[in-house]
Amino acid sequence: MTQQASAQLLAIIQKRRQIGLEELLLSLPEFTWNQVFCLVDELSRRRLICLQRRGFDYELRAASLPASN
Repeated sequence: MTQQASAQLLAIIQKRRQIGLEELLLSLPEFTWNQVFCLVDELSRRRLICLQRRGFDYELRAASLPASN
């Protein structure tokens, strides 16, 4: 994926502070589910975002923000 796509995804997460994966997909209609998932995987592995399971959904947040319980 491009740096522009990564920057766009990070901007959404930083603006929203935390967002569900399904809601993130709706916020990026120009990308396929697979493209968004690959971006999330890459950014998570680089520790730029945190991915946490919440029941049957996943929540994303910027890595510098503390987790909310």
